[in-house]
Amino acid sequence: MKLLLTSSGIANRSIAAALRELTGKPSQESKVGFVPIAANAEGRNKDWLINQFLNLWRHGYNWIDIIDPTAADVQWEDRLKEVDIVFLSGGNTFHLLNQVRKTGFDKWLNKNLKNKVYVGGSASTILATPTIEVASTPPGDPNLPGLNDLTGLGWVNFEIEPHCDQDRFAVVEKYAKSKPYPVYGIDDETAIKVDGDRVEVISEGSWKLYDA
Repeated sequence: MKLLLTSSGIANRSIAAALRELTGKPSQESKVGFVPIAANAEGRNKDWLINQFLNLWRHGYNWIDIIDPTAADVQWEDRLKEVDIVFLSGGNTFHLLNQVRKTGFDKWLNKNLKNKVYVGGSASTILATPTIEVASTPPGDPNLPGLNDLTGLGWVNFEIEPHCDQDRFAVVEKYAKSKPYPVYGIDDETAIKVDGDRVEVISEGSWKLYDA
């Protein structure tokens, strides 16, 4: 499985280079399926979401289909078959987990990512880990659907907290002390690249690993 787990998408040249390595082709030849499920639950200004699109364009990803598996009467499975990169947006982590379960998108991902690259941004990065519990850490995301089962997709054996600054690193360190998994804290200029069993931190910013 090939994963690029980010805070804010393709935020810099190093992360863009990591994505090209995972796809094995130039960005201009890659097709992106952008999935905005998590963003659908967020109100107010979505400049951060627009910036994810702009960064894709800046780094040469100019074939982008916006595909929403939660939309009625959309043949999302057929459309996602065509893409090389499945890029999930940020937003509300609890809403995202609830909807991927309801729609069967989680099962589709598990079955079809063998020949695709998964890019996570914030909430969808957390989704790929064993649990989304870190999204509950204050201020955190509101648990809109009232989920009790916070089990993530479990593609990696560590947790990730995105958007970390120095104050947030301290919160993550405290959180990690009572958890069974290692926890990465990453800022917006950092990503975690997973290619099979190989895990690599790609960063032009700051990150920390808390491993009990």
